[in-house]
Amino acid sequence: MPETAWSDGHRVLYHWQGFNAGYLEQTLVNRTIHCSAPNRFNDPWDCKPQFNTDLSDPANHEKYVQWAIALVRQRTTMTDADIANMETTLRTNKLRAAELISEVSQSVAESIAASYRVYCLGPDVKNLLMWAHYGDSHKGICLEFSLRNAIMCTALRCEYLDEFPLVDVHSNDVEDQMRVLLAKGRPWEYEKEYRLVAQERNQAVTQDALLTDGDNLKLPDGALTAVIVGCQGDFDQVQALVSRVAPAIAVKRAVRVPNRYQIEIVGYRPRL
Repeated sequence: MPETAWSDGHRVLYHWQGFNAGYLEQTLVNRTIHCSAPNRFNDPWDCKPQFNTDLSDPANHEKYVQWAIALVRQRTTMTDADIANMETTLRTNKLRAAELISEVSQSVAESIAASYRVYCLGPDVKNLLMWAHYGDSHKGICLEFSLRNAIMCTALRCEYLDEFPLVDVHSNDVEDQMRVLLAKGRPWEYEKEYRLVAQERNQAVTQDALLTDGDNLKLPDGALTAVIVGCQGDFDQVQALVSRVAPAIAVKRAVRVPNRYQIEIVGYRPRL
């Protein structure tokens, strides 16, 4: 299985977003976070599997044929004769077999977008690019989460690769399956990203996963520990909102360090 933020030694993670008073109030009052469907990501390669179409290895080719035949028997009403013809085609026409594998890649990407929801997090609250790219050019906010609970501690480490990962379509390896959701190109490595991977309840393939309802994931008490306002954000507005609806949550501020390309986080503790 992929490494978690907890096993990597992190005890706090952060999520950057633009400041929207309604969204933030929903998070604070309902104790939920909004998770994204993978087809809404800004990286067009993200969570889009590509299955291996190299069938030069006879053993791998045979595994693919057996997988495809088992799948059509399970999910279609094809006749035995039609299945036999398909099996012959897959064994003798590698070009057609590779085309079918590519078609499967597309259908699986659509299934992932329908079923899975992802919440992106990072370990470095002072990362200037995260504030610029996801925190509305430092005018937004960053949510601080404790990992000392059963939800946030499951955040999985992303893998940054030079080559797009190819997965054997017949593989049942959990690591292969999770790689589709966690692999990113090397240019994104600056994010050092971890992900909560959930499934939308009415589309879930298993009830053992984290489950979202309408893209929202319920958090346990104490998971959200602070709201941090960007160095160009409206601190007073955010502080007033948090103090009104969730006075136990700390509000902090990112402050630009004079004459340096860096920020510091100034903490403000709530009055309880």
